[in-house]
Amino acid sequence: MPLYEFFCSGCQRKIEELLGSPVDTITCPRCGGEAKKIFSRFRSGKSSSGGGSASSGGCGG
Repeated sequence: MPLYEFFCSGCQRKIEELLGSPVDTITCPRCGGEAKKIFSRFRSGKSSSGGGSASSGGCGG
């Protein structure tokens, strides 16, 4: 089930919902207003520099 993000302009809150089918609006669980679907900001772990691989810390030794 995909995770969708919505923004309620009434209470200025971002809402995340797991939904079986895509919708453009939902009812805000906090204020009862209309929350509209927004685009999620996604960042992949890949670098766009294209050269080599650098260690980013972590548990490797």
